[in-house]
Amino acid sequence: MFILGLFIPSTPVLLLAGGLIAQGKLPFWEIYFAAVLGAVVGDAISYTLGFWLKDRIKTLWPFRNHLALIARGESFFARHGGKSVFIGRFIPGVKAVVPGIAGMFGMNYRHFSVINVTSAFVWAAAHILPGMLLSAWLKSMGLSLELVIIVGALVLVALFLLLHYWRVLLLAVAPYLGSLGRGIAARWRKREPGH
Repeated sequence: MFILGLFIPSTPVLLLAGGLIAQGKLPFWEIYFAAVLGAVVGDAISYTLGFWLKDRIKTLWPFRNHLALIARGESFFARHGGKSVFIGRFIPGVKAVVPGIAGMFGMNYRHFSVINVTSAFVWAAAHILPGMLLSAWLKSMGLSLELVIIVGALVLVALFLLLHYWRVLLLAVAPYLGSLGRGIAARWRKREPGH
């Protein structure tokens, strides 16, 4: 759904579901059609919100907190037109706004629906099938998909924290780096407002 899709980790969930399907713990067709239905309904709701609210959506919570993402989605839609509904489903971040942008831009609902449904079938398969194949491959090496996803998620969180807080982390260890650390800390403190 519009913006809320940012907070739903669909890729790891569907990869894990694919792994569980490969292990015989979940049924393939029920999970596949549930993923397709969820994708279709979520994007249809996003389209409807965008269609009804148009540019007013930018003034409402939680959308006003993500104006840069909405602007990227508008640019993406303006560049690719109706194809962006299909392509955007596979691009993290953009996928959370493109259906709403399609509604905001007044894309024909019938045309949107054809692309929405078609891309949902491809998207669900593109997430579940690799999970099934990955699970079989990991099993042949003596590893479990669940362990790989958990470790992968922890690595991604660590990378996110490192990329966003590298300066704070470096300043925290600067006292232990001797003269190099003191030099880095002094230079950065001069650049801070009020120094």
